[in-house]
Amino acid sequence: MSRKSAAAWASRLVLVPLTGLALIPVMLTELHVFPLHDLVGSTIPDTIYFSHAVQGLMQGHVPYGIHFLTAPDSSKVFVYPPLSLLLAVPPLVAGSAYPFAFAVEMLVLLGAGLWVVERSSRRAGIAFPVALTTAALLVALGPVVVTRFDAVQGLAMVGVALALSSRRMALAVALVTLAALIKETVAVAALPVVVWAIWPPAGVRWTEGLGRRITTVGLGLVPAAVVLATFVVWSRGRVIAGAIASVHRGVEIESVAATVSYLLHPIFRLSSQYGSLGSAQVSGPHVAVVAAVVAVVGVAALIWGTFHFARERRRPATAIAFALVVALASTPVLSPQYLLALMPVLVLAATTECGRTQGNRLLASALVVALLTQAEFPYLFASVAALQPLGMAIVALRNLLLIGIGVYLVRADPGPVPEPAGDRVALPVGAHVG
Repeated sequence: MSRKSAAAWASRLVLVPLTGLALIPVMLTELHVFPLHDLVGSTIPDTIYFSHAVQGLMQGHVPYGIHFLTAPDSSKVFVYPPLSLLLAVPPLVAGSAYPFAFAVEMLVLLGAGLWVVERSSRRAGIAFPVALTTAALLVALGPVVVTRFDAVQGLAMVGVALALSSRRMALAVALVTLAALIKETVAVAALPVVVWAIWPPAGVRWTEGLGRRITTVGLGLVPAAVVLATFVVWSRGRVIAGAIASVHRGVEIESVAATVSYLLHPIFRLSSQYGSLGSAQVSGPHVAVVAAVVAVVGVAALIWGTFHFARERRRPATAIAFALVVALASTPVLSPQYLLALMPVLVLAATTECGRTQGNRLLASALVVALLTQAEFPYLFASVAALQPLGMAIVALRNLLLIGIGVYLVRADPGPVPEPAGDRVALPVGAHVG
């Protein structure tokens, strides 16, 4: 059995049960067995938060302004980027229970996005079932796939990688910046994308065509700049305050920094509490120092990886996946849904830019990471929030595997992927996969 056939068979085998597991909470919500937010403990789902934001928008409130959200969240600041707010409107207009309508919208968006991924992959000469494998990993992460927007930007990252490999740099920059306006999680991917776009092809001096490359990057920034400028004017500048508020958060309990702090628990006191946005956080005399050290290591790794892959110019999907892994591992806010942004481009990297054995190991590791993440949220989140050994052990194992994936992406053999010869050529990735 070929790798393509085996992957398709395995993906289909797990897709149905994983989808059922992911959708059970939403189905129970629609049937009024119990509301979705009871399942995930005291953490407020984004769907409820979004519904109050859209209600405020429909009532004529100034976006991101004081009392923009309707009760009971009217005292909170809306911290999500502009495109998230726009995408949150259709479920309210649908008239159904908002979490269910939101889930339906996500299924439609993901179905359309996976179809585009499959078509684009085949046009690029990729025989591996990228879309099917991606779908399996996304639903393996659980209910967050239909209660958050992160999977949409994850599919956009596949488009960014394919655009880079064909040297359509303006498209790559446009996609990554627009994706960041859905959720800021992928903003770090803009660094390798921009550096890749400016980096000269092999055999070309840096100064040769530099102005044209910078202009191309500038053109790619235009769509996101227009959207952001529109919301700056509409919100009277308050969208900037919302963005600032989103980064002033504590160390969340699922982050690598929290895991390290927990391992130091016998030496330093550690406690947990809920932050202003409903996220479980840790506090202690050593937490800030641990978070700072992890962040510094992450920044160094991100910069190194950006230039390492730009010089290599053979693995755009791997470059983006590595940047996202480093960001997830070093951020103090590692919510489960953030992994939705990583999985699609990780599949592309594993199946088109790694050898067969290495790619299979990456996919297997990604599946385990996804299932561990679903186990800790929502099903064992009460254990995690209480800093109990079972929940924290699952989080620690997940985080260790995530770091291992990052290391493996750097060490993996890139395979015989040729350097693009011109500014616009056929997509080379995946030519060796069969």
